[in-house]
Amino acid sequence: MALDTHISELLYKHDCVIIPALGGFVANYQPAKINGIQNTFYPPSKSISFNRSLINNDGLLANHVAQKEKVSYPNACKRVEQEVANINVNLKNKKRVLLKDVGTLFLDSENRLQFEPAENVNFLLDAYGLTVFQKQPIKRVTLEEKITKEFKDRTVPLTVVGEEKKSSKKWVVAAAITIPLAFFAIWIPNKYDLGSNINYANLNPFTPDVKTVYEPNNTSLNISSEEENRESIKDKIALAGANDLYLEIKINEADYVVRLNDKIIAEAESTYVATRKKELHYHIVGGCFSSKVNAKKMVRRLKKEGFDANIVGKRKGLWTVSYNSFATRREAVQFLSEAKDHNKKAWVLNY
Repeated sequence: MALDTHISELLYKHDCVIIPALGGFVANYQPAKINGIQNTFYPPSKSISFNRSLINNDGLLANHVAQKEKVSYPNACKRVEQEVANINVNLKNKKRVLLKDVGTLFLDSENRLQFEPAENVNFLLDAYGLTVFQKQPIKRVTLEEKITKEFKDRTVPLTVVGEEKKSSKKWVVAAAITIPLAFFAIWIPNKYDLGSNINYANLNPFTPDVKTVYEPNNTSLNISSEEENRESIKDKIALAGANDLYLEIKINEADYVVRLNDKIIAEAESTYVATRKKELHYHIVGGCFSSKVNAKKMVRRLKKEGFDANIVGKRKGLWTVSYNSFATRREAVQFLSEAKDHNKKAWVLNY
């Protein structure tokens, strides 16, 4: 029989538990306390003490044993007496008797019965869940420290003022340099498309972009009607630098045609000289196909709907079809919204 278990259960409900022929365990209420040296907080509890004089059987322990072990009251009293006899034998042999969750009984040097309560158990049910904890004290600023700090803050060395003036001048100079540079760094990319081909012949980005225009040579050649010698006519044409493919001359109602150096020079249909075609790296992707036939079908369908569709290549084993292609990312992003109206899954590919 575990006598210590029955004693522990009774101490939670009663303030005194008597073990016949041995003594009584008494529980006394202890309020919460603080150990100022160790900064430890203790919850309220029941402190257990042992009274050797309480040896008369009040029936509390025997009834509890009978209920828990389902035996009769006389049998419960016999079991309690047997456990007490074993405890007394151990005490006479100078052994320490441990009652689990209650404490330890032993005889001192003068053969007096002593009791050490267990420190890990709190028998006060109202303090259930409350544990011992340690907390460092809050360090508060004293009045003397506040006054000292105020005087330190008011005292400002002269060298610090000079350093602040120097640092403020440095900031002014840095701002005067940084602000214009930041302005040009933002304004130039917005005004000029840096992704397109740049004319490096003109290093000034603020001069207007003048297109090269072809100007024909308007050198006129007057040949009098008396000059009927063809060789002399050809010499004059060569000196004049005429660039016509054929020169038709009428002399005395006769037509003469002169070929210049046997070189065919094509006449320009327009005076505008086209610049180098931009490289199109940004594509609005509308679909990817493993079959090139299906990709071509989509290209034909998109072209019928007004898009400049094309197959931009094979990417990760799939033929990629684009709605349109652009030289700069900004142009591609602007067109992306229009493509998304047609296909919500359209996206920009840098290829």
